[in-house]
Amino acid sequence: MKVTKPFFLVNLFLSFCRLMPKGDVHDVSSSRAFMAGGGDSVQVAPHDLAIIVGAIGLVGALAISMFATLYIPPTDFGESTSTHEVRTLTLLGSNDDVVIDATPLCDTNETCEITFIRLIDDEGNEMTSVTTIEAAEDGSFSTSIPASNGGDVTLEISGQGSWELVVTAQRQIPIQFLPPMFALFLLVWGVWRKLQEGPEDADIEEIVESA
Repeated sequence: MKVTKPFFLVNLFLSFCRLMPKGDVHDVSSSRAFMAGGGDSVQVAPHDLAIIVGAIGLVGALAISMFATLYIPPTDFGESTSTHEVRTLTLLGSNDDVVIDATPLCDTNETCEITFIRLIDDEGNEMTSVTTIEAAEDGSFSTSIPASNGGDVTLEISGQGSWELVVTAQRQIPIQFLPPMFALFLLVWGVWRKLQEGPEDADIEEIVESA
């Protein structure tokens, strides 16, 4: 069974809520941890675990957003008009849009033209199409196509010449920000909870203050 990332994050959050200490802020946990061999394991405070998980999750989310951008090689439609499947996206609902940024790569004596853009669902049925495109002086353009429903959709473009295409999904619900927000929450809560702890050894603090 495939476990989605939001479901995993919800379970992780609920686990931390059950582990959060109650009462005195110096209490870590009322239960003792035992090893499989019979000995006691080192107890780890929930807020220390939250700092580790939050820091790793936040760094990982930032790294993915910076280096995991999908690259689409330049699309060559040829000298005559042809149709290409440019990209397949997964949309969550009918409020999501597909944004296309296109830049022609043709020389002055070549023809670069986009004549038709459409979205088709996973069953091959046409969802939305665009036939009128307003291009800039250099031939580049940007357009947004609304999706009539969610699921897997395929973008088809008909045109001539060579084009550099950037296709993104503009989501009504930005789920891509949920993992870094959850990781940031864990990190901030863990650091705040760590600052609530008193000194581990009062005798050492008295010696330092009296010196």
